[in-house]
Amino acid sequence: MRLCIPNRLEDVFQALEHADTVLDHADVHDACRADVRLVLEELLVNTVRHGYPDGRHGTIEIKLEACISAVRLELRDDGKPFNPLKHDPPDLPGDLADREIGGLGLHLARSIATEFEYARDAHGNRVVIRFDPTLSDESSP
Repeated sequence: MRLCIPNRLEDVFQALEHADTVLDHADVHDACRADVRLVLEELLVNTVRHGYPDGRHGTIEIKLEACISAVRLELRDDGKPFNPLKHDPPDLPGDLADREIGGLGLHLARSIATEFEYARDAHGNRVVIRFDPTLSDESSP
């Protein structure tokens, strides 16, 4: 799947539906499919909300390659530079219900993925994430 969407939340949810279809057709295990969807949603929503603070229109390109043995997700955007690997995991003491914690979703995304890479070039941000469905299978009941 290759899809380019504008940086709008309503388009994020359309992209998630396309990704679900691709993962379903590739017969990716349910646990891995849920992981991919969670990571994709987290990254797309963060890009839309924080990648364009000046309010300008932008484009997010999504490439998803899936088969029963591997899933590769690539996201490119023309938003402001943001390296998700340079941010420390959030400090989690105390009751989470009583706190506003930034970065928790990103930390979760990095923890779920088998591999997580970031680069910035003349075209913008590029994130490549790989998932090993067999590792997701082991964590499911």
